[in-house]
Amino acid sequence: MYLQPVVRCKNPDCPTPSAARIRLPCPNPPSTGANAPDWPADGWKLRLICRECDHWYLYEKRDVQWAPYTRPLEEETRFDFLRAELECGEPGCQSHTHWHVLDNSQMSESEALEFVLRADPVAVRENGHPLSISGTASRSAGKVSSV
Repeated sequence: MYLQPVVRCKNPDCPTPSAARIRLPCPNPPSTGANAPDWPADGWKLRLICRECDHWYLYEKRDVQWAPYTRPLEEETRFDFLRAELECGEPGCQSHTHWHVLDNSQMSESEALEFVLRADPVAVRENGHPLSISGTASRSAGKVSSV
């Protein structure tokens, strides 16, 4: 058994039961019975989209809990932790912002990007520019093993 960092969807109307957890990748998860590491670092932030309700929220260190699982997330063949990076299309702004999702459907890069673009509420970059107005200058998506 392993301890895995998890968060819970912050949408009160999410169809996922409140006890359900969204697993986060952890490079070397500790065994159960061990003390949970002091992770993530202070100041850590993660834009995460819930796969069940399509809502995104900004998660911080205080939102992370640790839960026991039989296998680390990296060994699960049915889950991918994806990161989409979008560069702001606002003239003069070159901000890059990342969104993450725990996926169980083997989304392609284009599907992952479309998932971010249709997230609710409208995805807003770190600089405050909404995707729907300023568009994107560049975009990419792929599987990641740490956040």
